[in-house]
Amino acid sequence: MTSRRADEPSGGFATAMGRSGVREAGRSAGRRLVIGPRALFLDEDVIPLAWRFWDSVSNKRAFLARGLAAVGATRAFEAAREAGGRAVVVLTYHRIAEPGASNPYYDPVVSATPEGFRAQMEMVRQRFQVVGPEDLIESGGSDRRPRAVVTFDDGYRDNHDVALPILQELGVPAAFFIPTDFLERPRLPWWDHVAYAVKSTSRARFAVERTPEDATPIAIEPGVDRPKALMTLIRAVLDGQVPDQDWFLGRLEERAEVEVDSRTLGRGLFLSWEHLAKIADLGHAIGSHSHRHVPLGTLDDRTSRRDLALSRTILEAALKRPVRTIAYPYGWPGAVDDRTYRLAADAGYRAGFTAIEGIARPDAPDFNPLAIRRLTVGGGDTPALLRTRAALWGALGRSWL
Repeated sequence: MTSRRADEPSGGFATAMGRSGVREAGRSAGRRLVIGPRALFLDEDVIPLAWRFWDSVSNKRAFLARGLAAVGATRAFEAAREAGGRAVVVLTYHRIAEPGASNPYYDPVVSATPEGFRAQMEMVRQRFQVVGPEDLIESGGSDRRPRAVVTFDDGYRDNHDVALPILQELGVPAAFFIPTDFLERPRLPWWDHVAYAVKSTSRARFAVERTPEDATPIAIEPGVDRPKALMTLIRAVLDGQVPDQDWFLGRLEERAEVEVDSRTLGRGLFLSWEHLAKIADLGHAIGSHSHRHVPLGTLDDRTSRRDLALSRTILEAALKRPVRTIAYPYGWPGAVDDRTYRLAADAGYRAGFTAIEGIARPDAPDFNPLAIRRLTVGGGDTPALLRTRAALWGALGRSWL
């Protein structure tokens, strides 16, 4: 991903911050976090991808990926990746669904359509040895193909209803990382809550305060399209302007004149324990996504330890099997750090997955199994584009796609 304006349409989970905000996230945990699944590291900067909807119109990245494959460049990058030692590509998905008017929630969290996901999994199965999250750090055995791990964060119900049948049909194992509080107390996460309110309101104009004392509320004006209005509100949370999310969500409902039944909607949007047990019984891995889905790097040691341990304890008790892997919520610099990795190891986790863009090199001297990088899949990623992104990261340690 190259440098792009922060005001371009968002296409990652909640990526809509400019370069300065990202730099600050790396320097100061807890002040300004980059929250989203897709970013590249260029010249030590994290540059958020905020153009997935634009991608659906012109898709220049997919066109370029097809061109690279046509002239043999993708295969050359793959050969260079494999010559550099054992490589593992870890893919991150959130939702598998159809975005757009039929989706009342936050569209950028949709990683792929069902058709797109099937095509991606067919490519992955053909070109990679697909393994589980703990197998990533084990010896590759006699299979010399590069390895891949397919992961899902957040525990959306379509992981079971839509993705699981495709995985089963194609024989692709996957790992599902679950924020246990979402199952214990079903509700909408804040980003879907905001989206639901904005998409549901009939009001053309309203204003939302960030705090009770806010003298300059966020104004939603006539003529401003809903995606742009939604991103304005999302940015307020990401920028640390909303210290009390519950208060903010309540005020948004009041100003938008929309009542959001978060509990009922959450029960329909997320997995149940029965769904999770079925997924585990079919042989897929279940891991932690923390308990409360908060950026662990912003918590003190005691609170972070409790969250890490509680999630693992709940999952193991419910599923009657060990849980030794975690995907850190948000997963960006500031949301995770070396202290987070140490606390995760202390809590009994064997492998930890970040949202930092890249591939894993388990044989590298500096490889940290508690700080594994991933490639987050977004709505514009065709199979060719995913393949090329993985090849570029393996060969060059970066990607412009």
